[in-house]
Amino acid sequence: MELPDGFEFCTAKTEQDLEDLLEFNSKVHEDDPKELRRVIKNLPGFGLDMNYFIRDVDKGMIVSAMNAIPSTWAYEGVPLRNLELGWVGTLKEYRKRGLVRSLYSHFDILLRDGKYDISVIQGIPHYYRQFGYEFILPLGRRVTLGPHLIPKISEGTEAPFMKLSVREAAESDLDKLIRLYDNHNQRLLVYSMRSRELWEIQERFKKEFESDFTTMVVEEEGRVDGYFRYSLSKGAKDEPQDRVLHVSESSVTSYNGVMRVLHHLRQEALQSQACRIELVGPDQNNLCRMAQDLGGKALAWWKFQIRIPDIVSLLKKISRVLEKRLKGTMFHGLTYDVMLNTHRNCYLLRFKNGKITKVQDLGMQETGDRREFRAPPNELAKLILGDYSIDELNRANIDFLVDGRIRSLIQTLFPKRESCIAYYMC
Repeated sequence: MELPDGFEFCTAKTEQDLEDLLEFNSKVHEDDPKELRRVIKNLPGFGLDMNYFIRDVDKGMIVSAMNAIPSTWAYEGVPLRNLELGWVGTLKEYRKRGLVRSLYSHFDILLRDGKYDISVIQGIPHYYRQFGYEFILPLGRRVTLGPHLIPKISEGTEAPFMKLSVREAAESDLDKLIRLYDNHNQRLLVYSMRSRELWEIQERFKKEFESDFTTMVVEEEGRVDGYFRYSLSKGAKDEPQDRVLHVSESSVTSYNGVMRVLHHLRQEALQSQACRIELVGPDQNNLCRMAQDLGGKALAWWKFQIRIPDIVSLLKKISRVLEKRLKGTMFHGLTYDVMLNTHRNCYLLRFKNGKITKVQDLGMQETGDRREFRAPPNELAKLILGDYSIDELNRANIDFLVDGRIRSLIQTLFPKRESCIAYYMC
């Protein structure tokens, strides 16, 4: 690692390193230091030694830092090992000296040596393109709904869904929560996997980043029909127009369950004087669907920035998913060499009788007979992760080209699908 004179690279090892790191992050990010301390101490697979920094030797202080946070996501059920680039920052007076680039060279070693499938960051726009990241999957897609849009129950009437009860989740509910979460994710392409250990940790701390949440269940005659997590955001001045009831995740299986939860949220919003309810989730999420049916609006949302460090490795890992997509289509039992040319690399995806028998990087290839599929590298990543259709990619970038002879095949292998990443820290 190359550093300017007067600086040294360090990996956090001691409690003093941790305290110095927390103090640094509170300056750069204005974070509550409790959050990073909690994650370092409790997140499975993460620890102090996955935090590293550059120190000004003369002043003896940290001036730039980042960390590497592991988690497990999934691609249509196939686990993907993710290494997140987190808490990246540099003191203002030390910027534009290449310190983050130096730190990233260490992160890149961790990424490759650890054989991670993807790397994500929730960061500022454009900057991380220099490291190969691209905006791909939705981050916090949400529907906003005014409490007044949830119909009141007329006096003297008894709505069937009000027979269901809503209560705070107990430890004995955990198996049911895990099942509801996993069933919800089965409809998605990419999602975050949550182990029982992580569930237990999250329910112990009840924190999503810096916000406190409460996990609630809705049940009918003792049978749990769904759950949701919510918190009240009061804004800096704690005025009614700034108060938002925030539902960070949910999985409710029935119409009556959905309506019961919405009426519970309506009551909570009115009692807390919240001006609106925000529900995070994909279009397929039942609460989000009903909220939109009642007049709620889907908001524009941010995206994760994602890098795939090894396309060949990823294609091999998801090969059984690709094979499954051909079954029952006109490509069932296909024998064909698919060439995915990204100008820098050309990836061979060899099918024989519907099975992938070879995945290989052929290196840079002249277009010639490798011209059926041509796309910039990051556009291929967008296609694989299902965030965009072929037409959308072509409209956004004229350099994305798919020959008509394999167009339907590419659409079958890499369809546009909905993804949603629920909270995966603690």
